[in-house]
Amino acid sequence: MSGTDVTRTDTTRGTSRIPLGREIAEDLRRRIVGGEFPPGARLPSETDLAAAYRVSRVTIRTAAKALESQGLVDIRHGSGMFVVDFGGQIRSGVQELRSITETIAEMGLEPGVEYHSISRRPGSRNESSRLHLDSGADVLELQRAITADSEVVAYSYDVLPAGDMTTEVENSFGDGSMFASMDRIGLVSVRALAELHAVHSADIGWGDDRPDNGLYLLLDQVHFDRDGTPVAYSQTYFVEGRFQFVLLRTR
Repeated sequence: MSGTDVTRTDTTRGTSRIPLGREIAEDLRRRIVGGEFPPGARLPSETDLAAAYRVSRVTIRTAAKALESQGLVDIRHGSGMFVVDFGGQIRSGVQELRSITETIAEMGLEPGVEYHSISRRPGSRNESSRLHLDSGADVLELQRAITADSEVVAYSYDVLPAGDMTTEVENSFGDGSMFASMDRIGLVSVRALAELHAVHSADIGWGDDRPDNGLYLLLDQVHFDRDGTPVAYSQTYFVEGRFQFVLLRTR
């Protein structure tokens, strides 16, 4: 699958509120994952949810579609919304650009990010092309392992345009979320163009938790700001069998 256009919504409050439908979907997602609505359970009706959240039914329908796209509910027209039995695996809608650590936390697991290396170097031809940089321009490369309950679920190789980054700015990476560090210096990702590839390689990853079979699902993404300027190029290798992506069939 290639050329999938996905969007990351800014979840900061203040000048950039998230859409109300998305906010309600996030709250319902937490309640579902937290066990308030078990697998097979019918959620409150559209009317009851609208009254409880003090919003219109249109907003509830928007939230419901978001939950359906994440594979969390099944919308049965005339009957309501029912919680899907999603098991214990970590899952995310492939059309969404969500923080992996946020998704892991919502599944009731302890997320973690282990930085393997952070280095400044000239970008490769492919990286320069993806980020619209001059040939040989510097990039900041981050190599990270994403963990859930201390088990690696993905290895991520990310490059950012280094430009005029100071040593202090470069050193600000390596502590928690890469997106949060990017946001602090004005590299705000709101969209990504993504491709999915199956990969078999013994060269991906590091450490004792690297899979013996070398099987991964690569999420290859270029991130853009609101002006359409590339702000990051990420190659995230999800370990086979440790993360699920949801594909919603359109009717």
